[in-house]
Amino acid sequence: MVDINDNFYRHVGVYGICVADNCILVIQKILGPYTGKYDLPGGRLEKMESLEQGITREFREETGHTVRKLKNIGVCDFSVIWTLQDNTVENLHHIAIVYEVNVDSEERPYTIESFEGQDSNGAIWLALDEVTSNNSSPLVLQAIEWIRTGTIPVASGSFDYRNFKS
Repeated sequence: MVDINDNFYRHVGVYGICVADNCILVIQKILGPYTGKYDLPGGRLEKMESLEQGITREFREETGHTVRKLKNIGVCDFSVIWTLQDNTVENLHHIAIVYEVNVDSEERPYTIESFEGQDSNGAIWLALDEVTSNNSSPLVLQAIEWIRTGTIPVASGSFDYRNFKS
């Protein structure tokens, strides 16, 4: 049994849900607890950056797309047990400030730049019916719930991914 107080981390970030033609824009994660999974574009804010500036920058860096329109749709959080390569276990409390994002889906995105800390290996438009718990992060699963219901759960732990394995 893992002691929740050992190796506990909290991550707060801004993320975008972008849907077009029954597909969701996702990134292919190459770092962090969701490595090898599809994830929502987004992440931590930089110094002196507003929420809107952060999501706009993250979308450009991770997907190559330019944000055309933003709408804040809420906040969700969940817990993830992240097993590192050395079998160290980390408990992650992930807090996501979520936006509905519109981009020009016809826009030809620029090539994703590689830089220290870049956690995206590019973006794809993934069919909504291809999203599964095996291929996607909890953020993407939450996005699918929002697409279906129009709501994000308010209660903490509504999406508890303690069995999520990286």
